[in-house]
Amino acid sequence: MRSRSRSVSLVIAILAAFAMAAPVAAASQWETFKQAGTNAFAFTDTCSDNTDGTVTCTGQSIDVFEGRISQPGEPTFSGEQVCYSEQSFTFDPASGEPIESRGRFGCTLDAGTVAIRKLDSVVLSPTDIELFESVCDATECTDGPGGSITIHGTWTGVGPTMTQRGKFQFDDGTCMQVSADRSTSRAATFVGSIDAHDARIGKGSFTFKTNCPH
Repeated sequence: MRSRSRSVSLVIAILAAFAMAAPVAAASQWETFKQAGTNAFAFTDTCSDNTDGTVTCTGQSIDVFEGRISQPGEPTFSGEQVCYSEQSFTFDPASGEPIESRGRFGCTLDAGTVAIRKLDSVVLSPTDIELFESVCDATECTDGPGGSITIHGTWTGVGPTMTQRGKFQFDDGTCMQVSADRSTSRAATFVGSIDAHDARIGKGSFTFKTNCPH
């Protein structure tokens, strides 16, 4: 089997976009999510060919954030957030049609387990997270509790910092989505609960807006 590590990032990004859009499908005005602060993430992913011609992609990620989060229907949050996710996604590479997927994910707030030294290092002490599980076939999903996990890790910044600023707009005919970010970040090494092949530390702001008037 050969690795297709580039493909899974796109697959996971598509799944995330659907997950973010679904709760606001009935909205008639702009719904806005904002985040500003310091973030560290680490992830690993890979894709492999199956004997029946399908492709299965799997991945894990740990995301640590300290700052301010604002989202529709919720009070503004200021503090620490630690998130973990794992997923497996099987699809037909010829058509791109999904066949089945399974994911476990969860976050915890203000566990007091995060220590940040600017963009130099981030240390996550052992943190317990309750997980939510979603299992899907080609037509429907079943959701429920997914157990729990304890995660930890250390990010160490390496190399130069990079400043970026961007804006993206997407209209699928039903919903308009706009995202914008402004950040300074640097690559990092990661040692911890997952065998990450990419990690970064960053500081900045991110805004995601969606409007579904139809």
